[in-house]
Amino acid sequence: MLNKSKDHKAKLLMIMSAFSFSIMAAIVKATPHSVELKALSRQIISCIFVLLIILYQKKRILPLKINRKKLFLRCLFGTIGIYYYFYSIDNLLLANASMLTRLSPFFVTLFAFFILKESINAITWMIFIPMIIGCALIIKPTSELFNPASIFAIISACSGALAYIMIKSIGKKESSYTIIFWFTLISSIAYAPFSLKEIYVLKDFHYANLILIGMFGVLGQIGLTQSYQLSKASHVAPYSYFYIIFTGILGFHFWNEIPDFSSLMGYLIIIISYFFLIRFQKHASM
Repeated sequence: MLNKSKDHKAKLLMIMSAFSFSIMAAIVKATPHSVELKALSRQIISCIFVLLIILYQKKRILPLKINRKKLFLRCLFGTIGIYYYFYSIDNLLLANASMLTRLSPFFVTLFAFFILKESINAITWMIFIPMIIGCALIIKPTSELFNPASIFAIISACSGALAYIMIKSIGKKESSYTIIFWFTLISSIAYAPFSLKEIYVLKDFHYANLILIGMFGVLGQIGLTQSYQLSKASHVAPYSYFYIIFTGILGFHFWNEIPDFSSLMGYLIIIISYFFLIRFQKHASM
């Protein structure tokens, strides 16, 4: 039986992680630099921090040869996901961007079926229907309120899900720190050429903001990782949706952003669908 104190600590860590990520998202939106430069700041600080942990704990840096292709794909999908995540934050209401990029659990289930050949029961397939309806209410594809950046938020969620599938495929053969290190290193290298061009011409450089993006990103990642290590994913994953609440409050406070009724209904439908998805997956694994 799962230790209750560990379970409570894991839930608290997930809420703290959500809070850190929401602050990071708000700083990203408030920082008038390119998406590439902000993403570079997020990744390079994480890379340095994780490298220090690897060196301190004397863990293996080079991945096993059998995992290198999967690790490369994890890095590729993760790099795309981070870029479009930041892009959607810059171009959508903070709450809308947060909600749409948090659709990864649904796509993980879908990709696990097609790529990992995991079985999906009929009830789980049915849960995807209200999720799609919720997305439509937020995106409003046939309305004049439609923002193309919504599509990029969905792409970010898909990319994040594919990255998670690659991690799941690698399994416990590699340290999580090794995986994170290579992901942050490769994505930093990918963003660097575009960011350096901007650095050369910038006169008003927001050093503090860029550093804070990286710091809160690292704190959020640590909280997330430790939360999953302490408890079952089905116990703590729903608490990651506190991120939506926090970003909604920050968006209203700093930019007076108020989601319309249609978007709020979309949030509610997606979150309820997610809770049902977690519940049915939990029962299916018992």
